[in-house]
Amino acid sequence: MKSWIVSGYAIVLGIIIGLVSWLFLSVVYKGVHFVWHTVPEKFDVRLYLFLVPVLAGVLIGLLQHRYGRMPRLMPEVLEERKGTGRIDYRLIGFTTLTALLVLIGGASLGPEAALVGIVGGLTTWFSERIRYVRQELGELQEVGHAVVLGIVFNAPLFGAIAAEETERKKQPMLNLLATLAGIGTFYLLNQLDERPPFIIKFPAIESVQIDWSILLIVLGGMILGWLYLVSEHTLMRLFSNIPILLLTTLGGIGIGGMALLYPDLLFSGEETILEYVDEWQLIPLYTLLLYSVLKLLFTAFCLATGWRGGHIYPLLFSSFTLGYFFSLLFEIDMTFSVVLTTSALLATAMRQPLAIIVLLVLFFPPNSWLYIFAIVAIVSKIPLPSFIHSPVKA
Repeated sequence: MKSWIVSGYAIVLGIIIGLVSWLFLSVVYKGVHFVWHTVPEKFDVRLYLFLVPVLAGVLIGLLQHRYGRMPRLMPEVLEERKGTGRIDYRLIGFTTLTALLVLIGGASLGPEAALVGIVGGLTTWFSERIRYVRQELGELQEVGHAVVLGIVFNAPLFGAIAAEETERKKQPMLNLLATLAGIGTFYLLNQLDERPPFIIKFPAIESVQIDWSILLIVLGGMILGWLYLVSEHTLMRLFSNIPILLLTTLGGIGIGGMALLYPDLLFSGEETILEYVDEWQLIPLYTLLLYSVLKLLFTAFCLATGWRGGHIYPLLFSSFTLGYFFSLLFEIDMTFSVVLTTSALLATAMRQPLAIIVLLVLFFPPNSWLYIFAIVAIVSKIPLPSFIHSPVKA
């Protein structure tokens, strides 16, 4: 009987998380469109695109100086949950405001990290007020983690399995049940919005070129995964002693510079990924390689300068773009090339093989799945070089 009660509350919680996620992502989408498109189209303000992230950086710094580092990253949320059995929700309003400033301000970061912390706080608040589920608080916290990832990446199984690979409890069916409820709610509400869903379907692989280029492409994906881990760790250490207000302002200056030089690299990369699926052949060869490398370095820079968020969308952008580059360079099937780079880069940078496989099979056709399974399984088992810091899991 108790399990049925917990399952019922998990479904209710999934519906609430779907609503909260829709509200949050809708505000981000409309905020980005207003700040970066509507305003500059109506008002000719010199250096406007540079000043927006600088101002956001100052505000983020002031909030973090007063209330602490926000929004918390997923490992921090999980650590608090393991240590205290709950997630503090007293500063959830300021956490949400900081997350909105980060995402609307142009940082190369995704919303998943902020949403996990926000939803975790709401889950604690929800569970502590219902006596039947207080003892199951840990289980419902994991449900919140799973639902957020499932919604953000349009992948119910990815949410459930990613949570399984990072949590102590093993409850895949409860996670999946709540995730389906959350995604269903999110989809229904999304009909009221203009935000396009993140759905990518690469065409079937038409030809496979079996030669030395395969090893080079996989190695290229691994090298970029190593580059991301090294740059993130190095920049974190380099900037560790800088006062937070100065640090986030420095981040805003860097983002402002990127807005003037390479605006395609701003934000998480979700919308640009959708554009490049159809337009990649129009982009110069070495521009693709440049964007792939710069996106990773830019993401590491944002994280190191106090602009906090998720890194999965930027990793997808970089790996897809690298795949387009190799497809043009070696004149091979585009889908096959992107499968190789994406599988290798994500397996290197994330080290969550099951979650990666479930995520990638949603993007790529069935005749590519064997390559995904093989590359992810092999690359994720290759030890990282000693000079590389361990990756942060989703």
